[in-house]
Amino acid sequence: MQDFDQYWAMVRADVAATDTDWDRTSRDQRVTANGGEWRIDWVRLSSVGNTLIWAWLAIPVDRPANKVGMLWLPGYSYGTPPPDATCLIPGVCTMGVNVHGNKPDHAYVNPAGKHDYIVNGIDQPETYIYRAISAHCLRAFAVLAEQPEVRKDCLVAAGMSQGAALAIIVAAQAATSRICFADMPFMANIRVSLSVSSSPVYKAFRSYSAHSGRDADLVDTLSLFDPMRHAPLVDVPTWLTAGGRDPAVKPETVESVYEAIKSSVKQYTFYPSAGHVFLPEMNEAHTTWVHEHILNKGA
Repeated sequence: MQDFDQYWAMVRADVAATDTDWDRTSRDQRVTANGGEWRIDWVRLSSVGNTLIWAWLAIPVDRPANKVGMLWLPGYSYGTPPPDATCLIPGVCTMGVNVHGNKPDHAYVNPAGKHDYIVNGIDQPETYIYRAISAHCLRAFAVLAEQPEVRKDCLVAAGMSQGAALAIIVAAQAATSRICFADMPFMANIRVSLSVSSSPVYKAFRSYSAHSGRDADLVDTLSLFDPMRHAPLVDVPTWLTAGGRDPAVKPETVESVYEAIKSSVKQYTFYPSAGHVFLPEMNEAHTTWVHEHILNKGA
């Protein structure tokens, strides 16, 4: 079994050794949502494996930026979540990153059941796709901190589903995070999730296990990315959610992550009638937390 601490020390070392270059291009795009208006730029950055990663950056134009920067991480897709009401907080700069190297306007299409990437390279922890994806997220977090509208001590890691799991990893592995929003994180408590979730991604895991006969190796690799294992390293205010009708992320798996979060400032909200969907109440809570845990504390 791969040593967890050693594995992530190597990931952080790879990220630190990556070229630090990035560039930003203005786009003729404006977005209005949640009572605010943003201009959208594109950011291109170097990342591990000699790759280029793209992101959009939403900059408030109807009011001065409040120096808070939020990295909004994507759900399970080859595309990029668009800048919209789910991820825009008035006054906050939000970066939405594509973890596959595709441009920000790449169609947001869930690949589950067609071209799943969930098991790519899973034979070895060093080659599993989520190693590179996690590293790209850490690089994007560092680049977000370098934007002139953002302060390095006002960074938020956030996302939904896959993005929520990645947000917990970023909050655990990047010392600069200030808040973590993890709505309905998948791959949580992976041993339980493999048995109770009915989503296509878990079916892909079970299919791999059945055909390869390497169930133990599968679980060992996945556990390196399990939010529950990263949770004891998360020492910032953290918000988690679960839905009572969610076929993909079962509440008991999210609750186990919540219990493991190190921070004493944490909240778990259960929506009994919700499926695997983002709710307006989540964005409202994110907005409140930014004010309570960053802006009202003198940021």
